[in-house]
Amino acid sequence: MNGKEMFQGLAHIGIKTVDLNRAVAFYKDVLGFDLIERIKPGNVELIFMKFGENVIELIEIDDQRKFEDGAVNHLALRVEDIFQAVTWLKDHHVECINEEPREMGEGRFNFFFRGPSGEKLELYQG
Repeated sequence: MNGKEMFQGLAHIGIKTVDLNRAVAFYKDVLGFDLIERIKPGNVELIFMKFGENVIELIEIDDQRKFEDGAVNHLALRVEDIFQAVTWLKDHHVECINEEPREMGEGRFNFFFRGPSGEKLELYQG
């Protein structure tokens, strides 16, 4: 298997936000995005919104204006088998942020890693 067979396309683009409700209103009322779901798999709330085929993930920050990775937090790649994809990354000596994929509920998993310039990337199965 090669990279074109492993990675299926973009899952979403993660955007950090200081005021989650204000961000939802902006993307909904100003830009026309539709709310898909709100979840809280850990310490912060995540809101997924869709416009056409594009999905954004609004990420509530809990440290008030700390944007270590920038306001656009990460690019997520959709995969069919996240465990196989993680093995692929490790075999290619990619810097992994997580040790193993994290279960997000309802059969969804994610896994963060770094690109060659330190950019934050995510594998998403769901």
